[in-house]
Amino acid sequence: MRLALAILVSFVIAASAQASRQSWLWNAFICIHRYEGAWNASTGNGYYGGLQMDWTFQRMYGPEFLRAFGTADRWPPAVQMTVAIRAYLSGRGFYPWPNSARLCGLI
Repeated sequence: MRLALAILVSFVIAASAQASRQSWLWNAFICIHRYEGAWNASTGNGYYGGLQMDWTFQRMYGPEFLRAFGTADRWPPAVQMTVAIRAYLSGRGFYPWPNSARLCGLI
């Protein structure tokens, strides 16, 4: 549990620093979240959290959180946002959220 807490604290700090440098990106994912679901969503459709990440997405961009906390519906919002930003910066853009991103004017 201490390791999980240490991971969480370090990434929340990193997310805060990243958000201040890229507030437009943070705000873009907040908009996407508005169309996706509650931060603790686990509806049985194979997607989890406030950005509706599937298991493969979580494993690819947030493996340390998946190991420490389980699926994204159990992650704090800042961690979910950090993982989404990782995916965006890796070249995925907003395409994992095509409908929501369109509604937000991002694609």
